[in-house]
Amino acid sequence: MRPVQPDGTAPLSEMDHMEMLTRHIPYRKDLLTDGVRPGGAKCWQDSQAAEAGIVSGRILLSFLGLGFDRKTGGLRKDRKHSCQDGMTDDVKVRDVCGTFVELDELSKYETETLARFIHGANKACAHFTINSGHALTPETYHLAVPIICRLLDSCMPK
Repeated sequence: MRPVQPDGTAPLSEMDHMEMLTRHIPYRKDLLTDGVRPGGAKCWQDSQAAEAGIVSGRILLSFLGLGFDRKTGGLRKDRKHSCQDGMTDDVKVRDVCGTFVELDELSKYETETLARFIHGANKACAHFTINSGHALTPETYHLAVPIICRLLDSCMPK
């Protein structure tokens, strides 16, 4: 655990910073893209790779400062670390010297696709649910992956 600073960041040690940039983030990006490789799943039951990719996509979007707003059914900012007594183990993009995604810079298509993706990831993979009405289909997953990869690439430190 590390302290959350008044500016909302929770700086990492140099070693943790490098490990996030060289190991954890590339690993999650690989999981995300593995689930959509040719010959992939026709439905979620066909592939554990798809489920791992969906969860990784959800993790990366939260890391980039995006979440799902249950009240509106759209995207919301997700920029705060989960804290206990001012301490966190969450990592956000600003903790590795990157920038958050700005909602107003996303197109309507991207916003709607990512909202369906996150809501579906929450309902289909991150929690047991029945008849939740989520719209996460293989098509939505395939549409979301390049958006998530582009956002990750554009928000990471150069």
